[in-house]
Amino acid sequence: MDLTNARVEFQTDINSFGEGVVIAHDSSNGRLVIRDDDGIHWRGVDEHIEVIERPDERTSHA
Repeated sequence: MDLTNARVEFQTDINSFGEGVVIAHDSSNGRLVIRDDDGIHWRGVDEHIEVIERPDERTSHA
């Protein structure tokens, strides 16, 4: 499942976590790129994330 645009929590170190939005995801190998709220990119694998909100769960407002 493609996680692009999902809001996620990701592990940056043993006891460190961040939160951001997936801007690229290759579901064939699990590699992804996340942009955090400060605009910093994190690259890793989808095994080290927890999905907070999927794009299809968001409600749009006019």
